[in-house]
Amino acid sequence: MLDAILLAAGRSTRLGSDFDKQLHRVGNKPLVIFSAELLLEHSDINRLVVVANEDRLDNIQSVFTEFSLTQYCDFVLGGEERQESVRNSLEAIQSDRVLLHEGARPVISHSLIERVLRPKSACVTPTIPVPFTVAVGQAKMEQELDRSSLHNIQLPQAFDTQKLVDAHSHAYSESFQATDDSALLFRMGHSVEFVEGEVTNIKVTYPTDLVLVEELLRERRTEQI
Repeated sequence: MLDAILLAAGRSTRLGSDFDKQLHRVGNKPLVIFSAELLLEHSDINRLVVVANEDRLDNIQSVFTEFSLTQYCDFVLGGEERQESVRNSLEAIQSDRVLLHEGARPVISHSLIERVLRPKSACVTPTIPVPFTVAVGQAKMEQELDRSSLHNIQLPQAFDTQKLVDAHSHAYSESFQATDDSALLFRMGHSVEFVEGEVTNIKVTYPTDLVLVEELLRERRTEQI
């Protein structure tokens, strides 16, 4: 059995300062609850560590109570940056391996979780191919990258807990910031194993993402009826 971290501390700045994407409802269910329920339905996951900002912690706890999930959850205060939020949550982890996910990625599947949990590498992350041309440069192209060797990294990710703790401690000591936890382990020389991700595993970042996620969740709900 293992713990899962569910990040719900995003500021939603690219969706509007007063909009909390974690609590946005589709069919009267908040996005963060879609993510939480899918994780808890997996037989290997028995506990969630939910990370929220101090000013929205009460609201997050309230919706978990509404959907009768608080008995499976511990709630942790997030930090100013994502990396600090993960570091804070690791203090509450009790299992040797940990799954890391985001409340803003509600369209995940049981098969995706299973693919991520099956390998026992230091880090396992789902990816999808990069389908477009990628170039390096500022005002002018300096280099074109070969997209066949590029990967769009997704969550959930699985980690050896102690290795993730050590990677965060090392990054903190050097004031190093990364946008993804797998990069912290790779920087420490650990293996980062790729598994097949899902195109529908969209992170709600922009308004167009929200439209797509709403439609995908409605389709899934229709299929289940």
